Amino acid sequence: MITLEGLSASRGMVMGPVFCLADGEPAEIPRYAIEPADVSYQWGRLQSALERSRSELSLLMQNRTREQTEIIEAHVMMLNDPEFIPRIKKQLEEKLCNVESVLYDAVQETVGMLRTTGDTYLAERAVDIEDAFDRVMRHLMSDTVPEPGERRLTGSSSRFVPPGTILVARNIMPSEAITLRDAGILGIILEEGGATSHVAILARAWRIPAVMGVRGVLDAVSDGDEVVLDGGDGIVIVSPPSDVAAAYRARMPLAGATQKKADEDRQRRIQEPAETRDGTPITLRANIALSEEAESAREEGAAGIGLFRSEFLYLSRRDVPDEETQYEVYRATVEAMNGAPVIIRTLDAGADKMLSEQKDQGEANPLLGWRAVRYCLDRRELFKDQLRALLRASSHGDLRIMFPMISSVEELDAVLDVLEEAKTECDRLGRAYNSRIKTGVMIEIPAAAVCADLLAQKCDFMSIGTNDLVQYTLAVDRENARVAHLFDPFNPAVLRMILQTIQAGRNTRTEVSMCGEMAGDPSAVFLLLGMGLRNFSMAVPNLEPVKEMIRRVSLKDAVELAETAMGLSAAREIRMLVEERIKSYV
Repeated sequence: MITLEGLSASRGMVMGPVFCLADGEPAEIPRYAIEPADVSYQWGRLQSALERSRSELSLLMQNRTREQTEIIEAHVMMLNDPEFIPRIKKQLEEKLCNVESVLYDAVQETVGMLRTTGDTYLAERAVDIEDAFDRVMRHLMSDTVPEPGERRLTGSSSRFVPPGTILVARNIMPSEAITLRDAGILGIILEEGGATSHVAILARAWRIPAVMGVRGVLDAVSDGDEVVLDGGDGIVIVSPPSDVAAAYRARMPLAGATQKKADEDRQRRIQEPAETRDGTPITLRANIALSEEAESAREEGAAGIGLFRSEFLYLSRRDVPDEETQYEVYRATVEAMNGAPVIIRTLDAGADKMLSEQKDQGEANPLLGWRAVRYCLDRRELFKDQLRALLRASSHGDLRIMFPMISSVEELDAVLDVLEEAKTECDRLGRAYNSRIKTGVMIEIPAAAVCADLLAQKCDFMSIGTNDLVQYTLAVDRENARVAHLFDPFNPAVLRMILQTIQAGRNTRTEVSMCGEMAGDPSAVFLLLGMGLRNFSMAVPNLEPVKEMIRRVSLKDAVELAETAMGLSAAREIRMLVEERIKSYV
């Protein structure tokens, strides 16, 4: 038995076989000469591989979102291309080489030509072609064929992620993590990443237990090894003996009538109002990454969507979604919330959530680079496509627009100018929208927190994004497991910026909320209530524990706690104080 420790990223306890997604180079393409008489055999192999690939894509098409279906349909079209496929047969006859080598060379020639045009759209088509024919190549090279229900983690490996396994990898990108939601995996263990990484955020939203920053886990396990993943304590146990396995199994979710009773109790608690013991009402909203999560948020008692991360609509596709596609997604989200507010953050691409154009820049420090509104202001037409889609969707409910990574009043003025252009274009085209749509900014850069009073005069609401605010204030890369212990939202510098933002909102009568991961921590919420915060947005699974904390505490005690905490000089002291006070309510 081996016990490894990491960072708790998503609560939950599971036990099962691991599937290792190891780093590695693509398999070498075999090359050998063939006789003219072998051409028909090689051609038949390609036809068989194409047919198997089409069948896989047909299976994947079932129960997909519109965006996912469009990606799969594009791949099917490529596999049926009336010019490209016959060209392979002609080259087989001319080169007299095996079909793997002929197909590989033809694909590389095509994608190379598309990438050298300088056209972003054509470059993205090159990625589609590679992805579609990689599936064919795997069949030709006798790779394992996925069973129905298995998912491939696009971009990291040509191997499949079998359902019912615990995924172990060095790291995965947020765009790749999107494929895991419906993969049927039990949990995620990564050697890299932190508890506030975007993969961790998605895991929490989708209730997939996860532990990040588990150094050496890839060396400690092999495919099929049994492990216990304790997402709450950040522990991974490899090959547990029977007594240890039994002890953990006993702590796992209940079953049968006991579980039914627990579910009924939980449903009752969800419907209770979010208010403190002494009657102060608190607003709890949900953070989502995909439109289809809105219904779950409503069922879990969310009073709206406090953060819709629209960039995942872009990252889940091979092409940039057009205005119509975005409009349909945003409208569906608004309608699913039945009149409750839906705050949609404009495209926050960059850093670890890059579009293909951003990846090509090779920035030395993308966290401080061409991302979020900086990127959007340079790509005004792309930005206006999104803004027009948001405006149109606002005619179907209470949609609000939030701009990320605002660092100055001048920057806010610039994005508001583009919004006005989008409104003018909607007017010209006769498209209905809410002319009084509310706009807000994320406070996630120290400069924004310091100037929150100035920004508040230009917008309707401000939302504190603690993930980046902590990262930038403390100069700690939240994706880096080596410095993750320094990432602490209870740091006095961070708390002072939060308090300054809350006070700026109070002085200007501007709504202030928090949508960062700190808002989903019940202990932090107790402190934040005392600091004056009344609006919180969090991952759906955190709604219940946060609401329970709010209903147990009194606002009077929270204020006293905050006054004492703000006089302390170390994060450790503040955390200990908060935990001590919470114990008095247990």
